[in-house]
Amino acid sequence: MGRKSKKQIEEETTAIESFLSNQHYKKANTLINSKGRSTLLVQKLFAVSIAKAELNHDDNTLEANIYGTDLKKIFGVKGGSFYEHIKAAIEPAKSKPSILDWRIIYSNDDTKEIEAINVITDASFKNGVLNVRYNSKITPFLANLQNNYTVLSLAEAVQLNSVYSFRLYEILKAEMDKQRAVTKKEGPYYIQYHLTDLKLRLGIIDSQADPAIISALKKGNPDYDAIERQADKLDGAGKLKTFGNFKKFALDKAQKELNETTSIWFDYEPVKAGRGGKVVSIRFKIDVNPRVKNNNNISNVYLQKEKTVSPAEELEYMDQVQDIIDERVKPSEIRSILKAADYNIDKVKNAYDLYTRQSNHVDNFVGWMIAAIKNNYSLSGASSKPIIGEYVQSSFSYDELESELLDNF
Repeated sequence: MGRKSKKQIEEETTAIESFLSNQHYKKANTLINSKGRSTLLVQKLFAVSIAKAELNHDDNTLEANIYGTDLKKIFGVKGGSFYEHIKAAIEPAKSKPSILDWRIIYSNDDTKEIEAINVITDASFKNGVLNVRYNSKITPFLANLQNNYTVLSLAEAVQLNSVYSFRLYEILKAEMDKQRAVTKKEGPYYIQYHLTDLKLRLGIIDSQADPAIISALKKGNPDYDAIERQADKLDGAGKLKTFGNFKKFALDKAQKELNETTSIWFDYEPVKAGRGGKVVSIRFKIDVNPRVKNNNNISNVYLQKEKTVSPAEELEYMDQVQDIIDERVKPSEIRSILKAADYNIDKVKNAYDLYTRQSNHVDNFVGWMIAAIKNNYSLSGASSKPIIGEYVQSSFSYDELESELLDNF
């Protein structure tokens, strides 16, 4: 097989970037804030498979099929097959947890319940396709989410080079979105975690490593000092046992990666207590990354390349939209809806489905559709107000959104 031309490489890169830029995955905040240990590859496979997962209504399980060639491109694997990477993720290893070893502990403060479960029940790689099936108990945290979840960028997630960067990206993004919605104010926002709690969230201390740790975590107010002592006996934190190494290899590395490449920015400071000034907590300062903060649509800060279509293709898309909606709209208005959806018909369908189901009166149908598409509206289980993730959409002008897109034609 001959070497690929520069044009072929550019076309492949563009295709991958297009796929990633338009892909997001939704994850319940309960799952994001769970405690468990896994590898970076497992976390990335989880994110990609969530974006592609389909729900089997017979047994309420989520299942994803992903081509190895796509995974190879997404993860930037150069040369050879992706088989060895998949094998490393699926086969148990003494030093690293496999995709099937991934167990988490999560709690529900409302119901006062705590549970420990395996995330994935089955995984296989045959004929160049990776098949992943999730534990049915995970389904409520990944499918048909109505509230208390966070929308994350697949493009941002898969390019991270550390499992600690990956986990902090999800944890801090969820916290930032929550505080922004609750306070209705722009950042920065602040959150403080006990040092041991943070190590458990990042998987540095394995929440499943010892019965004593599992037992401690099942209590309403875990004794983190006892957990830390037990982990020390097992050498569970390895080289990250000392705060100096934890700072250097986990926090500092994650800070550099997230601040340089993602839509969020953070700084942190250790909080000391007791004699000798032992570090007991980490206080984070979180904000929208200055690189994207000037984006007018702050709730959708991912930078995306706009899809280009030919006039003939655009007419075909417009016909499809006219078949979907019953409202009387002008051709220019259909174009503005399509442009907001980046010519993704599924996004138009989803938005229109929400429009037909919501009970509030809408004066500007086109503006509402554009807002629903751009801000990933879903329908709250408790009310009929459109929401972004778990948070009620703040007030803005539908007319301005529509005008902004119409001006481009």
